[in-house]
Amino acid sequence: MKNNDLDALFTGLTGNTDSIQENTPDKQVPGKGNKHTAGKDRLRQKSLEQTRNQERFCTIVDSGVLKKIRTIATREGLQIKDVVEAAFIRAIDGYEQKHGVIEENSKRKAIDLF
Repeated sequence: MKNNDLDALFTGLTGNTDSIQENTPDKQVPGKGNKHTAGKDRLRQKSLEQTRNQERFCTIVDSGVLKKIRTIATREGLQIKDVVEAAFIRAIDGYEQKHGVIEENSKRKAIDLF
């Protein structure tokens, strides 16, 4: 992935519109950022997530919704993940009030969810 692609990705995730490219070299520094190091970094991150009982996932949301989530996080001095987690908890609580406690292996038809 080229530096410009990474800049666009991180800008989308953080909402930071400042250009990062000024501080990013065009070529990789030998020994840094290679596949071997990246693999170790990812394994270290996965281990940390397991220790903290956290899990990474990816999703797509409306741009306006994400902008508001970023604004809430900034105003409240929180990380985006904490705001999203709080919203998930409230959504789950509401769902459980309507449908009962969620059990790990209970399967229903999608039509019966709402």
